[in-house]
Amino acid sequence: MSIELIRQGSLAHIVLDNAPVNTFTADLHKQFYQVLQEFYADSSLKVGIWRSAGEGAFCAGDDIKSPRPEYTDAQLMQRHFTPSEQLREVGYPGWEREVLRLKRTKPLIAAVQGACVGQGLAYLLMMTDLRIATPKARFGFPEITYGMGGAAGATQLSQQIPHTAAMFMVLTGQLVDADYALSNHLINEIVPQDKLLFRAEELAQSIAKHPALALQVELETYQLTKTMTREDALTYVEQVYRVQRFALSDGTQPLANKARKDN
Repeated sequence: MSIELIRQGSLAHIVLDNAPVNTFTADLHKQFYQVLQEFYADSSLKVGIWRSAGEGAFCAGDDIKSPRPEYTDAQLMQRHFTPSEQLREVGYPGWEREVLRLKRTKPLIAAVQGACVGQGLAYLLMMTDLRIATPKARFGFPEITYGMGGAAGATQLSQQIPHTAAMFMVLTGQLVDADYALSNHLINEIVPQDKLLFRAEELAQSIAKHPALALQVELETYQLTKTMTREDALTYVEQVYRVQRFALSDGTQPLANKARKDN
């Protein structure tokens, strides 16, 4: 049971391995947070690929069968309002909150096979930028069937897929197939199982050719301008462009040449 960071040149493979269906536990949420931090902090890495071990599920969500401490109401309330690093034991709520609050500075590609549901789908939506899936991939939020609502709000699902598709998924709790996911822009491509990793790496390499700073700025401006007015977004990005020009130009060569040389 682990989440491993594998370096491959400027690419990072983040591999979830918890047979048989690659579920998350409280400890694995913490490991995921730590691995992502390591990935973002390593200046030699430009792009990440999140995949799972084996040929079964990509991630079947949280392991609801794993033992959990029985907290009193007071203890549970305390956990809700205390950062995970200040809690004495790993549990729920816990590090899954810290994962979703991480500042993302590098692109992450998901290579999805089999089921991607619950917390696995939440992470896919909130932590990845491009998504490749196999024909047998399935996606969904079954929490509603257990009496738990809120998945659409927690993941801001309607910002990524059409309203009707989002409501179908969260209100019925049914899993949708890869074709449905593709037609509603939940994923980018469908590829055969034996081409999944190859296509993810091919896509990652095409991104890694670009300057790391440009990739980071593109991600950050995309996230920060989501809730801005058009005028505010244009003003903000204009300032960002000015800073980039100043940082890249040394006054001795055209900016475009400098950027190519530094890549």
